[in-house]
Amino acid sequence: MSDATAGDEAESEIESPRLRRLLNEVRNEAGVDGGAALDHFWRELADAGAPLVEPVPDAPGERLVTVVWREDRPVAGVYVLANRVTDKHLARRGMMRRLGGTGLWHVSLRLPRGLRCSYRIHPFGPDDPRLGEDGPRSGSARGLPDDRMDPFNHQATGPFGSMIELDGAPSLADWLNPPAPAGRTDAFDFPAADGTVHRLRCFVPATDDPDAELGLLVLFDGEKWFDRYGVTRAITAATAAGRIPPMAVLGVEASADPAERMRQLGADPRFVDTLADEILPAVAARLPGLTRPRHTVLCGQSLGGLTALAAALWRPDAFGTVLAHSASTWWRPGMTARPGATAPGADSWLYEQAAAAPVGDVAIRVDVGRNEGSMVDDLRKLHTLLVSRGFDAALDVYSGGHDFCCWAAALMDGLTGTAVPRWRRRGTVRHGVSRRTGLPRRQPT
Repeated sequence: MSDATAGDEAESEIESPRLRRLLNEVRNEAGVDGGAALDHFWRELADAGAPLVEPVPDAPGERLVTVVWREDRPVAGVYVLANRVTDKHLARRGMMRRLGGTGLWHVSLRLPRGLRCSYRIHPFGPDDPRLGEDGPRSGSARGLPDDRMDPFNHQATGPFGSMIELDGAPSLADWLNPPAPAGRTDAFDFPAADGTVHRLRCFVPATDDPDAELGLLVLFDGEKWFDRYGVTRAITAATAAGRIPPMAVLGVEASADPAERMRQLGADPRFVDTLADEILPAVAARLPGLTRPRHTVLCGQSLGGLTALAAALWRPDAFGTVLAHSASTWWRPGMTARPGATAPGADSWLYEQAAAAPVGDVAIRVDVGRNEGSMVDDLRKLHTLLVSRGFDAALDVYSGGHDFCCWAAALMDGLTGTAVPRWRRRGTVRHGVSRRTGLPRRQPT
């Protein structure tokens, strides 16, 4: 590890005003090794939470974000992997430095207001072969040792782990500390006509109105949304707050094997038809009220976003709204892995599909992170085409990356900002409050 990364540093090299002050305090405690000043700093951080966020005087649209780590074993270097901020080719930006001769490691990043991203901390032991001169040799989270959340980050125990959240970031209020889900969740296998067995999760919200017509949110990668991120709790919170009508949630599980997941969510027309013609009618029959296609919202991320957009183009009769997050514009039929590079300026396969598809009565909302490289230009181009052809399409480029904490905010924003108004403007719903559950309920007008 080079001295520039692991060694002591001069005060002028420290970007954070708070850490410059701390270094002076440590140096002024002659013979005490900075113990009192450091102890005070760690207590301050535990109360205020991490990371440190400070203004950038010459750039009001930016914030100086400093992640710190308290050394608890001998290390040769420490790396912070922040989604699409310090990963891949940007890995060197995430290498921390030691503050003076202390056990405090830190890295400062100038980031735009409104950014949200998850991050992890990776300490490297002495002589670890995965640590190179400029950072981790892999440049990604895969295979890195000692993967940790930030213990000083107050969100670290939540569903998205340690997060950088700057002022102006979309709300995650429905996802953080939500109530217990008000309803029932079942898991079951669905044998399709082609012999494929799909593992499904289905959440049905509690209601005291047997005639209430529910909305239906269909999520790809259902096992992650149900088990790890608590989508049923978030839906319960949003419903209780009156932001959305009561909604059932259908999670379609995906294989943990990347190749199998790509086969399922690689815009397979057979899978899309199975979802529209077999799975949705079977699930609708299990719901306490008839769910109309207009009240069905399909949502996917990455490859799931690709398939959600394909479904909007191929089967607009089955869905009222499609929410596609960070759709994999690099994909083309026959691919079994992501290519190393795509031809600049070439039309994506999705663009070609949108150019040929008939215009359907489905609302399409596309969300992508500003830090997602060529995908942003691909989806801007796709959105322009959709609008020019007469599709009901919207695009949001958020400050973030390929990250579930960004997708969760986009999901709830899509439900409240795109899907539900579409139901209401057709005059099909109004809201009351269930006396038994306290949840808003919907009645036909």
